[in-house]
Amino acid sequence: MSITRKEFVVKPAESEMRIDLFLSAALPDLSRRKVRQILDVGGCYVNNKRMHIASRKVHSGDKVRVEFSLEGLKKSRQKTFAFSDADILYDDHQVIAINKPPGLPSQATRDQDVMHAEVCLREWLKLKNRGQEKLILLHRLDKETSGVLLFATNANTATWITDQFRQRSLSKTYWALCRGLPKFQKFEQECYLSEIDKKTGMVRPVQSGGKPSKTLFETRKIDAATGVVWIVCHPETGRSHQIRVHLEMMGLPIIGDKRYGQHIRDKVRDDIASLASQHHMLHARSLQFSPAPNVQDVTVQANPPEAFTSILKHIESLA
Repeated sequence: MSITRKEFVVKPAESEMRIDLFLSAALPDLSRRKVRQILDVGGCYVNNKRMHIASRKVHSGDKVRVEFSLEGLKKSRQKTFAFSDADILYDDHQVIAINKPPGLPSQATRDQDVMHAEVCLREWLKLKNRGQEKLILLHRLDKETSGVLLFATNANTATWITDQFRQRSLSKTYWALCRGLPKFQKFEQECYLSEIDKKTGMVRPVQSGGKPSKTLFETRKIDAATGVVWIVCHPETGRSHQIRVHLEMMGLPIIGDKRYGQHIRDKVRDDIASLASQHHMLHARSLQFSPAPNVQDVTVQANPPEAFTSILKHIESLA
């Protein structure tokens, strides 16, 4: 897919123009609807910051950059998702927590016919007459990982929450459905991890040059009949693909993971494998954090998606 990139500098005569009107004038070959679509999918940057809100004004000297694919703009979005009120887990103190479904990217991708979480949340805000609110993504979940995802609606709150991620003062709990047999009821994995390889899309443990990572694990239940083990994960760091790599290292790859654990021979029953073909079975179950200074910590919990729940119900029914 060919990507078009264009850069502009706002002239004094263009100062105080709405960004959608500025882009419509700067890109005369595109309709206003396509300009709005570029804004929606995250293809517009003002001074290197993504700009989504069409009514925001530009100022003299601002540097505006757009990146879009004409092919992508012509397509109807194949993967759409509309948040309901039930998908909003927390909405207070300028923090919004959502239950991200599997298959929905946390943020904009190069493929502009794919919806992402920020756009979906912005559409929900518009329905609540809050379309002008700023949205700042505070962390990320892998595309196929479901569960708790946080946004802030102002910069001060974003700094307050991201400092907690950086200082590891908040508590994260994930649920994973894996294949294999754990040797211990409680165990941990600690190593250095590489960045995501641009060619393979994978992360690997390394002896040097990587970033430290650590996850604590607890075996919740084992089902020998299906080959499934339910594991609760408490990541103490937040590296890309961390839980997925750590579990693979322990010989317990996540069911449905298309990148990790392919060399491990343990299999699951065919009906379970069929459910897991929809997405991998990793779910961000809960997040405990302080939403604002002098405010008591809150714990936000997200129910897992349907395929995950179907497997989990079988596991929980065991005597």
